[in-house]
Amino acid sequence: MNGFTVIARVPMALAAVISIFAAMAAAQKTRESTYTVGPKAIISVTNNYGSITVKSSGNGQVIVKAVSQSDAVSFENEQHGNRIELRSRSRTPGTGIAEYTVFVPKDSSVFLRSVGGALRAEGLNGDVVLEAATASVEVRDISDAHLHVKTLSGPITLTDIRNSHLEAHSVSGNVNLHNVTGSSVEVNSGGGRITYDGDPGVAGEYALTSHSGDLEVSIPADALVEIKARSLNGEVEQGSNSGGTSGNGQRRLLLGSGISSVSRFVLRSFRGNIRLKRP
Repeated sequence: MNGFTVIARVPMALAAVISIFAAMAAAQKTRESTYTVGPKAIISVTNNYGSITVKSSGNGQVIVKAVSQSDAVSFENEQHGNRIELRSRSRTPGTGIAEYTVFVPKDSSVFLRSVGGALRAEGLNGDVVLEAATASVEVRDISDAHLHVKTLSGPITLTDIRNSHLEAHSVSGNVNLHNVTGSSVEVNSGGGRITYDGDPGVAGEYALTSHSGDLEVSIPADALVEIKARSLNGEVEQGSNSGGTSGNGQRRLLLGSGISSVSRFVLRSFRGNIRLKRP
């Protein structure tokens, strides 16, 4: 009797699983659109119900793929000349129920906004603005651009940013920079950690500030840089290869001042520690 009972239960459980996957597949809907734009198009994407990913299309078209995981989600895509506005709406709250993947011309100005969905941008060189609340922001392979990033608690990761003007601000999220070069780089976090790793090139101005988070800067030993670091209530630490002065000093120079063709760092923290490395 027990054997028959077990055999009967297996098909019932399998049917339940199949029913769940069928419901998910029925709810998932994909909408694809293509727009032709001129040089320096403006693309605005707002999605408070999931992630946004923007990459270069390699041509003069904007290709939009919008995926919904709920029947409550709708997408509003509009073109006004050289400007395209993309927005998701939902009758019920939630994250992970709507997703945008957008391919744009490389020189487009891009504005991305989300409350809880991750933001990603790659391969662009126009104005790039990303604003998120708690979700992560990832930007890579950006050149000759104006890049502006803001989050509340979401972490920010910036990789391979070249010859760009950069501003990144977070209330409490960590900010990580890897291989970032620019004429002007300003990074600020209220309580998050800020890390910089890579060769900053020449003639760049870098200002990294955190109220209570640590700052960690690692620059190759053969890179010409000048660094000034100050923490009011934290420690300033230098690796053995860093050069400059030692002791308690709140100011650290990895290379003597007075040389014009170098990148300059100004590091400030109120309570966090500052660590300088020259591997």
